[in-house]
Amino acid sequence: MREISVDEVPEIPVSHTIGEAMRILWNDPSLFIRYWNYKGAIFSGILRAPIFFATYLIGKEALRLALLAALVQFVFRFFFAGVGGALIQAFRRVEPPWKALLTIMVLVPTVSHFFEFLLQAGFGYLTATQDQTSGAILRSVCVSIISALFTLFAMRRGVMIVGEAESKSLISDISKLPLVIFHFVAFIPNEVSYMLRRGAYLGAILTIAGFGIFSQLLVWAITNKPFWTYGGGKEAAFVKYWGVDGMILLVLAVITSSVVFASQRGRHKEH
Repeated sequence: MREISVDEVPEIPVSHTIGEAMRILWNDPSLFIRYWNYKGAIFSGILRAPIFFATYLIGKEALRLALLAALVQFVFRFFFAGVGGALIQAFRRVEPPWKALLTIMVLVPTVSHFFEFLLQAGFGYLTATQDQTSGAILRSVCVSIISALFTLFAMRRGVMIVGEAESKSLISDISKLPLVIFHFVAFIPNEVSYMLRRGAYLGAILTIAGFGIFSQLLVWAITNKPFWTYGGGKEAAFVKYWGVDGMILLVLAVITSSVVFASQRGRHKEH
């Protein structure tokens, strides 16, 4: 990230700890309004509405109700995600990054889905579709976790931010998103590969195990199926146990990352 000159000091105070970020927001709540993140609002609305639309259709509800549920969710997410984006932006300079990550993973989904549940429960009551509420909310929670992680990842790289000297236009950010998404997907495999290269084998093993369990929980929540390998995870005895599916995918990704790193290092030596 480039240095910010005196003439380019962002209006949002720089915070390097969780406490500093919280104090800034506590002392100036208007930041949530002034730095309402229209970029996150647009993407969140577009991303969430189909979840509720599909959930209602899968539940064999009328097309009119499915469209109405999607519209309600789009409007809610459009306004609330802008506030959530301002919150995440306030934490983007917190060090070390894992502290910001854990805070965002807990804070944003908890607050947003409390209000989302009230809204969708009311909608379910008025339309007699309460049976669809819990499934839609659970899938939305899963999306929130990934979305919050990605938003923080992107903001730490100067993408998807508003109101600061580093912020760019929405079109400019969209043009950078494919590369940011690639780095986001490759981040964990690259980190595990780096752990292995410096001999941190226990950390690598724990990361792989944690990723396997985390991914299994997400897939179970989204698909309502505890296994997601071919044949329901029962084709091979060792595959049917919890978390193995995700672990296998991560190990393959780590191998790919290690091969790419070795290849790049070989080319550098040649030059």
